[in-house]
Amino acid sequence: MKPELIPNRPIPTLDPINDGRHKLNAGPLERESVPFVISLPEHGLGVFSYTWVNNEHRAGSMFVVYGPGIGDVPIVEAVDGVEMKATDNFDDWTVGSVQIKHDLALKTAELHVKGARTSIDLQFEAAHPAYAYGFHPQGCPDYAATNRLEQAGRIRGELRVDGRSFAIDTTGARDHSWGTRDWEAPQHWKWLHAQAGPEICVHFWKIEARGRTDLRGYVFRDGRMAEVMSVDIDFETDGQYRQTGIDVIVNDTAGRSTRVAGSFFAHFPLLPGPHTTLNEGAMRCEIDGKPGVGWVEFMWPTSYLESLRAAKAAS
Repeated sequence: MKPELIPNRPIPTLDPINDGRHKLNAGPLERESVPFVISLPEHGLGVFSYTWVNNEHRAGSMFVVYGPGIGDVPIVEAVDGVEMKATDNFDDWTVGSVQIKHDLALKTAELHVKGARTSIDLQFEAAHPAYAYGFHPQGCPDYAATNRLEQAGRIRGELRVDGRSFAIDTTGARDHSWGTRDWEAPQHWKWLHAQAGPEICVHFWKIEARGRTDLRGYVFRDGRMAEVMSVDIDFETDGQYRQTGIDVIVNDTAGRSTRVAGSFFAHFPLLPGPHTTLNEGAMRCEIDGKPGVGWVEFMWPTSYLESLRAAKAAS
């Protein structure tokens, strides 16, 4: 039997060294990545940045702005295969148009983007200590990473799109993973970050892989963080199998049940390879009735998603 979560188990503190780059092992699937996700329903926009680097120090980045606030066509700034130095670290990391600056203490970060049509300058201030999947008794799923941290926080700054300026003062999330990423091992997943202000933050990643369900995550509220023990998920999709609504009961090791109910206003399909489609969804939500914002990613094998869509269209 695999070790299980224990109620009221204290959550360890992650060494701040993990805010920086890691030495990756040999192998074609080794990589390290840092995304930020920001939901701006007041502007009708979803915004995310994503930078990655492999064990040969070749890096890439992507910055995407999408949603009804700019129309049907998303803005995408992306590069890949950029040569980096082994000594380059995330305290001052620039790949293409994306620059991140971690304080290397897991507390604050900056995101700066200077693209052809869009730019952003943001400050991230952590709302709680970083949660690492390696804290779980079963560790981080080995197809996902050697380890991975998740953290929500306060995000303030300015986004500019085609000469228009959007003030940002909200909450959002970042993650940071390092190690093997096998995109083809999972059959499906639901990855959720939601916040009702910086005082209430919910995260989980429910993955169907290798005939099993892996679940990791945390709930931070009332000044206390506890690990996710179970989730009860109801959701709705459109004809393209993009998530349109979600209603979740999240049960944690502190004995609390937290309800997250969200509706999605913007979607973007992220394809890390031809075999995988990640439906990114920016949402407005309520957490136990308190208004908030969030982000949910549904992963589908691309061929399976195409089959589902074809069957839906024919029905």
